[in-house]
Amino acid sequence: MSDPNRFKDNQDGTLTDTKTTLMWLREDGWQRDGKWFSWDEAKDWYIEMNAIKFCGFQDWKLPNEDEILTLYNPEEINKDKYGNEIYLETVFPPGAQATIWLQGESGQDGTIFDFKNGETRPLHKSRTGRMSVRLVRGNIPRKTDP
Repeated sequence: MSDPNRFKDNQDGTLTDTKTTLMWLREDGWQRDGKWFSWDEAKDWYIEMNAIKFCGFQDWKLPNEDEILTLYNPEEINKDKYGNEIYLETVFPPGAQATIWLQGESGQDGTIFDFKNGETRPLHKSRTGRMSVRLVRGNIPRKTDP
């Protein structure tokens, strides 16, 4: 069961995860702009959000695998843009795209994450079909030994 107090709605289009301290855009790129994103378009989008100082910040980025996994929860059933089940924390509005771009690239491939099954996999960067982007800022605090 998810902690109902884990995410704080900042009332500005962002949510702060009190467990990890990460700040997330409440809506993904599909929900905000109504379009699919290639790898380059996803990178351009976070550069643009930093240029306009979205919510007063200039450190928006694509999430890495560890960061996105903090939003993947098989106990929480959300719905994607087609009404299909995805395992994205339900504090985020339904209608998001199931697959999003992550940090990480190798040659012609970028990395995507799938909220339907929790898988991370490579995908050719020029692909735009059914990929979106969910920006994050901050870093997961490192655990220190007592």
